[in-house]
Amino acid sequence: MGKRIVHFEIPVRDAERMSKFYGDLFGWKFDKQNMGGMDYWMIETSGRGETDLAGGMYPKQGETDRPRFYIDVDNIDSHTDMFKQAGGAVVMEKQEVPGFGWSVMGTDPEGNLVGLFQSVRPQRPARTSTTKKRSSKAKKSKKSKKGRK
Repeated sequence: MGKRIVHFEIPVRDAERMSKFYGDLFGWKFDKQNMGGMDYWMIETSGRGETDLAGGMYPKQGETDRPRFYIDVDNIDSHTDMFKQAGGAVVMEKQEVPGFGWSVMGTDPEGNLVGLFQSVRPQRPARTSTTKKRSSKAKKSKKSKKGRK
């Protein structure tokens, strides 16, 4: 099974204008926080209080600062080694994201930013077609029991 994207970041010059833009356009919700002395806006993309794919927005650091995404990995150290062996280059060494896990930022062989992320939280199991069928059967069973009361 492939690794999934778990987080994205958008660098911006005007956070108020851009949060309105993305909020109006996609229904995203923003929560301003202070992370390591820097303003950072957490982005909820689902609009339902869920975090299917969470994001963040931060003040642009320079003209070459571009959006980036983070891939979920089981072991950040071994995946960093694999990343380098595959032709990637590390541009930001492993660092802790307090309360969440660890990240490494690199560039792929064409210079695109790619983040690796290892969570400190246990991974939720991926939904498979079998899981969906069971879940569907459980809902039907609950409905039929309600009808019997």
